[in-house]
Amino acid sequence: MTLQSKKPANISPYAGHFQHQYLRTKPAEDVRFGGIGLQGDLIYLDHAAATPIDGRVFARMLPWLTQVYGNPANRLHRMGELAEHGLAQSRQTIADTLGVSFEEVIFCSSATEANNLLLRGLVQNPLRKRNKIVVAATEHSSVLTTAHELAGHGIEVAVLPVDSHGQIDPAIAATSIDDNTLCVCVMDVNNETGIIQKHLNEITALAHKHGALVHNDAVQGFARGHFHATHHDFDTATISGAKIYAGRGAAALIVRKRSPRIRLAPQLTGGGHEFGLRSGTPNLAAIVGFAEAARLQIVERSERSKYLAHLESIFLSALAGRIHFSSSGTGAKAGQKVAGIVMLHIPNVNAMKLIENMKRVCVSAGSACRTLQATTSHVLTAMGCDDDVALASFRISLGLTNTEAEMHHAAEIIATTAAELQKSSANLPL
Repeated sequence: MTLQSKKPANISPYAGHFQHQYLRTKPAEDVRFGGIGLQGDLIYLDHAAATPIDGRVFARMLPWLTQVYGNPANRLHRMGELAEHGLAQSRQTIADTLGVSFEEVIFCSSATEANNLLLRGLVQNPLRKRNKIVVAATEHSSVLTTAHELAGHGIEVAVLPVDSHGQIDPAIAATSIDDNTLCVCVMDVNNETGIIQKHLNEITALAHKHGALVHNDAVQGFARGHFHATHHDFDTATISGAKIYAGRGAAALIVRKRSPRIRLAPQLTGGGHEFGLRSGTPNLAAIVGFAEAARLQIVERSERSKYLAHLESIFLSALAGRIHFSSSGTGAKAGQKVAGIVMLHIPNVNAMKLIENMKRVCVSAGSACRTLQATTSHVLTAMGCDDDVALASFRISLGLTNTEAEMHHAAEIIATTAAELQKSSANLPL
């Protein structure tokens, strides 16, 4: 793949994978709501939230949407038998991709469900003898919120602080993890900043010394080519198809074979699907697509990472030439970061208003808006950012469909819009 060119390329080297044959023969319906549709020149920089479907993945999914639509649990007839084969084949593909065994892969509908199954399942296990959960302050909300909710049911929750670079101090972790600890939750790559938790192996060893389990929310780590079972001695982990060009509807909770066995109480009961841990008719087409996307991610991860790093470099250089900004996770003293996720801070610019005003560029706010009340990102707060910095921060997350030309256009639009807001009374804090 050639990454350098005299003129910024206006097409991604991966573009052909997203031009679906089905859509070329039958144009997609024009999706509109309230008079609002998608602009033809939209620049999508929110791939850490959701990705388009790779055409190769879509091709694998299509027969399982239109031909093999049976329930895998009904294996006595031919349709059900084929469906069960597709489910088993997908489970084996995920297992091979991650370097785990077939029985260790539990399919769920989303990473949020997988994280909930893990934490609630551990706590509700009637044989549980430990009463403490340790979580990093920068974990995904599906881990943090669930842990704090369980605190109301007799569970002690200890939160591990991070420094200004998003790193956990193992010495501090040693004061929180003890013989009463049931599980330690530490993600390998943060979903907001892209920062790699460089002390993960030390924290894992400390947890295992005390007999505690280690859960790795590896959604972004796997999507960005960092996570693999041979790299970390985790006990449970979560990955998702929504971040690896497989669409939504399928994720996996990996539960390693340990002695003593990791026991989870199922959160969905009924037919006893997924080894009794997650009942419900599986979304077979989504699972097939998830497995193929995971396979492609491993095969292509090196080239993908190089391309995303190339685009990130172009974007940051172009933006630096237009407006002053800072970013989390970059710089000589900062923690290592994966390519393609950048948390930006432009002084005196409210990120929510920036996103509202530059309708052509899709990015994610570093702060969340709930019932019209702006709240700062818990990740940035944990890293020591004050409210003004957090409210002026937003995330760009690049993907395989992005182009060199888009990096220049996005930088120009962001800088121009931000400069206008810096001069405007409309930029008052929310």
